[in-house]
Amino acid sequence: MENIYIPKRAFCKKSSFLDGFYYIMVKLGEEFETQNLKIRKFKLEDAEDVYKNLGTEKELFECLGYNMHKTVRQTEIMISSFIYENEKMNELIWAIEDKKKHEVVGYINASERSEANRICKFKCGIALNLAESGLLEEALKVVINYLLKTGKFDVIVSEFFDGCKKLVEDKSKILENVGMVKEAILHKRIINSKTGLAENKIIYSIVQ
Repeated sequence: MENIYIPKRAFCKKSSFLDGFYYIMVKLGEEFETQNLKIRKFKLEDAEDVYKNLGTEKELFECLGYNMHKTVRQTEIMISSFIYENEKMNELIWAIEDKKKHEVVGYINASERSEANRICKFKCGIALNLAESGLLEEALKVVINYLLKTGKFDVIVSEFFDGCKKLVEDKSKILENVGMVKEAILHKRIINSKTGLAENKIIYSIVQ
């Protein structure tokens, strides 16, 4: 599909959920475009961007669930699995592309969901140097709105562990900025194999 410029006055009207936030919600399957971002399926050619912006964050080395990539090839393998899951298993895994830089700078993975229980859990991330840019909030507002508007889910959830103080502070602020509420802290729910320390699980949610 060709890129089409849409002037700001032609953007969708404000909603209470996206209060004060103008956006384009161009639906391409499950792909979207906002004022600053393309929220789309991963492509194999994204590997260089993902490796540079997400796969080599030394500050996250000891964080539970974060595995630094040693080569771009390792990143290519991961992206190939995302592409397969999107195409063959109907999963919801999005790349967040900065339209100005033409680079993938983040992701949202909403693969863990139960239509029977009407719950969708997501994981998300953005390059650390963009944590305070508002770009991840911009992407999350559109994706959460989409998930709730499908009519399949009443509750959207984000869960993470608290071993990395900086990451917890950034993620908590981002989730609260998009209207999510801290629902619970489950104490000492896992041992971080990298540090040997017990970590708490933090749960944020937004309810339809």
